[in-house]
Parts: sequence; structure tokens; C-alpha cells
Amino acid sequence: MPSTYSRLPSLKALRALEALDRLGSAGAVADEMALTRSAVSHMLRRLEGDLEFPLTEPDGRGLRLTARAKSYAREARNALDIIVGAAAAEPILTGELKVMAPPGLAAFWLADRIGAFALQHPEVSINLAAARTLGDMAHREADVQIAFGDEANMNDDAELLARVSLFPICAPAVLSMEPGLRKPSDLSRFRLLHLISQVDWVRWYEAAGVNSSDPGRGIVFSDMPMVQMATVAGQGVALGDSLTARSALDSGQLVRPFSLSIPSCWSYFMRVTAEGPAHVAATAFAAWVRDELEGPDRP
Repeated sequence: MPSTYSRLPSLKALRALEALDRLGSAGAVADEMALTRSAVSHMLRRLEGDLEFPLTEPDGRGLRLTARAKSYAREARNALDIIVGAAAAEPILTGELKVMAPPGLAAFWLADRIGAFALQHPEVSINLAAARTLGDMAHREADVQIAFGDEANMNDDAELLARVSLFPICAPAVLSMEPGLRKPSDLSRFRLLHLISQVDWVRWYEAAGVNSSDPGRGIVFSDMPMVQMATVAGQGVALGDSLTARSALDSGQLVRPFSLSIPSCWSYFMRVTAEGPAHVAATAFAAWVRDELEGPDRP
């Protein structure tokens, strides 16, 4: 029987809706939540899709909440007050939390946002380490372990965290090189950068309909940070995903020469310790990761 909460909206999106009802503008909501206006709009669009009724309507040059959305926002505010009150009643989380994640996710997604969790739980000492093997869930000393691997090889106690798609990425200077990178077949003139093996580039070439015998050429790296550093340095063209490449794409360090993406053969999985002194903190951290993935950076 499906869970009653299987379609529970993101708490961040509910916060944005409540703030929009209270403050009256997306700009004010963005300031209060320390987000961009586009991130607020993205969360509200996703929430509208989850609720299956319109949240806003035109109001001169701006937008206003529909009558149904205002009613829902008031109920959401009551629910958020209850959640906040329940959290306040819980004991303060303490202890040491050991988190292990793939190098790419640790460096390019977790590291630049993990301070938010630390701010919420200042008494928890966090130790974040990069896993040596991407698809390995055998590090039982980790309280929370995230792996990037094939579902068939995951342990029974690992939950599916996120599926991602792969697309070409390169430095802006590479994109402007003559004779140019304008169509997929032009990749034959550029060095390809691979993570672990050449199989992803072979699959992307096939999806792009490029008849070439060379998608396996180039340089193979053992982890995503090396791939991305080489790509930013203009050493070639790599395949990235919306989690590990998002920051570099947003900053302009990397660009997407082609829009075509393919589903990755691997996905992100997470295992949380089921017992021990760090169990409560590990459970809270896992919930925070899930909530972050429901935000604008959702793959």
C-alpha cells in the first residue's frame, strides 16, 4: 500500500509559498531564503506541479497568489509551525558524523553546501571524506555513505538517491577554437576526457548518430574532480551531469556545446547507519541531503 506521504511537497517549496503569501513578492522571498529569484520560481513551479492546481495569476506587471493558493499557504504555515515546534522539542544533535561520498559529488555538490547542515546542528562534528571506489558501499565505518554505481551492485540497505543524465561539457575557450565545435561530428578534432572508462562517450556518440570509430580515444581519469579540472583547463571535452557540473556551468567556467544528454548507467545511492551513537545525526543528515536534492539543483 503506497505511503500517505509519497507525494509530500518539498519543505523548501512550502516555505517559499508561505513567504510569498506573507511578503508579497518573489524578490522578497529570495532575500529572506538567501536564494535567487529564479530558484524561488523553480520551486514554486515544481510545487504547482505536485499540487496540480495553479498557485499564481497575473496582477498588473506582477503575480499574486490565487485564492486557493492563499488558503493552502495558510494551512502550510500552520503545518510548518507544527514542524518547527516538534523540532524544537527534540534534543540537540551532538557527536561525530562520518560521511563518505564519491569525489565528484563531495567536491562539487556537498562541499559548497554542507555548511548549511553544520549551521543547523553546530554540536555535530562532521567528517566528510571522498570514497576511493565510486560504487563501493562496504565502508561500514561511515555513518552516511553515498555511492555512484550500478543498482545491481548496490547493497540491500542502500536507497536510490538520484538518477542523472550525462552531456558534453568544455571550457569556453575550447568552444571558440577554430575550426569550431558546432556539431557532434566536430568532436573528432578534440580530445575526449573519460571517467573510469570510455563507455559513456561511446553511448553518447551512438545517441548523437555520429558514425565514428574513435569515441574511445583520449584520456581516462579515475575520479570526477580530475576530469573536471582538466576540462576547465581546456584539455578536452568531457561528459558531466547536473549535480557535479552545475557550479562550474553557472559560473561560466564550463559550457555545454550540445544539448543532447543520455541517462547515466550509474546512479547515486545512500546508506545510513542503522544503529550506534551517530544514528540520529546520520538520519538527520540523510533527510537534509534528500531535501537539498528536491531544490533547484534536482538532477
